Amino acid sequence: MISSLSRMVCTYNISTVLVKEQLWLTTYKVEGAWCGPASCKEEIPEGMFMCSELYLAAFEGRTQEVIGLLTGSYVAIEAARNGQAALHATRANANHPGECCSTSEVTGDRSTLLHIAASQNHCELITELARRDSTLLSSLNTTQETPLHCAARAGHADAVEAIFRLAKDNVEEDRLGGVTGNRNEPGDTALHLAARHGHGAVVETLMKLAPELALEVNVAGVSPLYLAVMSGSVHAVAAIVGYKDASAAGPSSQNALHAAVFQSSG
Repeated sequence: MISSLSRMVCTYNISTVLVKEQLWLTTYKVEGAWCGPASCKEEIPEGMFMCSELYLAAFEGRTQEVIGLLTGSYVAIEAARNGQAALHATRANANHPGECCSTSEVTGDRSTLLHIAASQNHCELITELARRDSTLLSSLNTTQETPLHCAARAGHADAVEAIFRLAKDNVEEDRLGGVTGNRNEPGDTALHLAARHGHGAVVETLMKLAPELALEVNVAGVSPLYLAVMSGSVHAVAAIVGYKDASAAGPSSQNALHAAVFQSSG
């Protein structure tokens, strides 16, 4: 019996591609920041390595604390509450001179505050950061990923929608593609990542906001539809096949129908 995934993709043609699988670098935590094996603190300009106070506040979504650290008000409040010891402690935890943190600070893999907020679905913080520094929306880490990539991989539809809305409000039209359609090192768009991980709600959101992403293939020649089928997410597949021009390309001359057959027989 033909599965529901097979029925969804049976109208697509085979596209010949070369398969070239690429592995993601595993990350590990160093001094309060997520660092890839190929990156290190010394590669980041002095004063721009994200301090632990700022990283933890962003990771946990403490918006007011993040803003306070960026403006210096948080340091002043803590100093007033606890005396100069708190001020000295905060300065000791910072990796930059002065009392204020900066939106330019990055982690070991060059992720910004917005990358962190997006990966954790902190929409209030995402909004505050983008309004203060719109360049964060198109910022790239060491694997050439934007905050949108991070939100899509983590399965956060709300964060994805927030980033799109903020980009349209704060980014010039000729630069908008650098936010919504950017590709990482393996050539994946945000839709590729959401489809690969079977995040149906994110795929549906992306297809509403930027359906043209379904046309794209990555470096290995693989389409979001193929990845959605391989993930086994009917929700993700249904969202993509609703766009008639979506690519069905997969590796080694396969297409999404092949993937559906593999899933059915697995």
